[in-house]
Amino acid sequence: MSKIKILFVVAVSCLLISCQQEELVMLYFNGEIITMSADEQVVEAMAVQDGLIVGLGNLESLSAQFPKAIRIDLGGKTVIPGIVDSHVHAHEFGQQTLKANLEGTTTEEEMVSRLQAFFPNPMKGEWLLGFGWDEGEWASKGYPDRAALDIAFPDNPVKLQALHGFAGFYNGKALEIAGIDSNTPEPEVGAIIRRENGEPTGVLETSAQQLVNRFVPEETVEEAKRAIISGLETLKSKGITAIHEAGMTKLSLQAYLELDAADLLPIRVYGMLNGNDDQMMEEWFAKGPKMDLDRKFLVKGIKVFYDGSLGSRTALLFGPYSDNPKAARMTERISISKIKELATKAADKDFQLAIHAIGDLGNDRILDVYEEAIKNKPFDHRWRLEHAQVVYENFYVRASELGVWVSMQSSHAVGDRNWAEDRLGPNRIKHAYAWRNMLDNQVPFILNSDMPGEPWEPMQTLYFGVTRMDLQGNPTSAWYAEQALTVEEALRAMTIDGAKSAFMEKMTGSLEVGKFADFVILSENPLEVAPHKIKDIQVERVVIQGK
Repeated sequence: MSKIKILFVVAVSCLLISCQQEELVMLYFNGEIITMSADEQVVEAMAVQDGLIVGLGNLESLSAQFPKAIRIDLGGKTVIPGIVDSHVHAHEFGQQTLKANLEGTTTEEEMVSRLQAFFPNPMKGEWLLGFGWDEGEWASKGYPDRAALDIAFPDNPVKLQALHGFAGFYNGKALEIAGIDSNTPEPEVGAIIRRENGEPTGVLETSAQQLVNRFVPEETVEEAKRAIISGLETLKSKGITAIHEAGMTKLSLQAYLELDAADLLPIRVYGMLNGNDDQMMEEWFAKGPKMDLDRKFLVKGIKVFYDGSLGSRTALLFGPYSDNPKAARMTERISISKIKELATKAADKDFQLAIHAIGDLGNDRILDVYEEAIKNKPFDHRWRLEHAQVVYENFYVRASELGVWVSMQSSHAVGDRNWAEDRLGPNRIKHAYAWRNMLDNQVPFILNSDMPGEPWEPMQTLYFGVTRMDLQGNPTSAWYAEQALTVEEALRAMTIDGAKSAFMEKMTGSLEVGKFADFVILSENPLEVAPHKIKDIQVERVVIQGK
């Protein structure tokens, strides 16, 4: 073949490839596209090709740049970046299809009724599982007692997980299997709640739950994979395109790894290892983080449970609880010396620490650990405090100077408002659920759901953050309204900053040229509707990597 013919063939081939690529461009227009980028907040058109954003701007210029693009009319709808829910328990959420829902129950008899409806004919010896009773609400009036459960289910062990996971409620059969009775000594961490005669009521706090939970039959990896996929698909349907899975067990970690290897994950998952699991941490410190941004599953975070919860009075406070100090059992679920060891290794191996701390004393102690580790080895750590519900007055300046991120949940403020001030008193409450204080002091801040313990849909999370009201619009004057966020601040904390807190901002979290086309089409613009209507905005379409 002559040189001229070869050049002709190459030229025609390049032309065909160019046309073919141009035909694959999807051009979204006639809507409001909120980019959450630093440069340009809202544009009228966006071009997507091969899963990436290739153009943003006005329709005229993008039409000229991509004349053969497939045009998609948004019909006046709003586009936002895919939501990054930066603190979830998706595996647990997927498991809930196998458990009785006890949310909103206020009596033991109501719990029994729901269990009987969910498990009408249980086989003898079968474990009956439930979730969702609110340990905070119950602790205010007195924890439940197992008597009604024992009568209703004498032959079946019962395990009922509390709403936030800081307590479990078990019947006599479950306690019998675990060998727990009036003579059982208190565990090193956690508490066995007892009747006046010393018999266990059935409620076990924090780590004491493991006395019984280790006897519950464990899922197989295949069952875990099905639960995870179920949970992630539901999250995706509501506009969530990436999550941070906060504290993976060995089983869930294996399930995620297998799902990722088979390209079966429907959304992006930033996995946090269980820092309370010595064996898991030894293994991963040896191998290092898993951070291939082209994959859907990443591992770099280490979630550590330090103190308990405010509702159950197990969070660590500088002073006594204001409402019932005798009922408080402030809890360290892991020693500070052990956390210091983890911090040293995490800094050395380039892992991110994300430590659960609720009370002001708990948060102060963790900042001490972070400060020591970070100053010994300065690096781009992006270490986090999960919840930071109650903080001391000097917290904001310290966290800002250290660059420590706070990971907070808007649903917790409205969910806890009925008893939070009782627990803390009029002074400490001013530094509780203090989102505005964090932002005003330049503390890196992300907003998330902690699902499945609270209402978790993104438009609900956004609504809570902006209004400080529950879904029924209570309280009508907003609860400590001075701590509320603007819509733009809340959206940023749920998108680009959520991505940045997991080292993913170069590929997702905002709509910018070169990033993955992960976005959500909404029925209305959250920047323009009345705040009380944000919760009613519908997700009309979810796109991940252009699909």
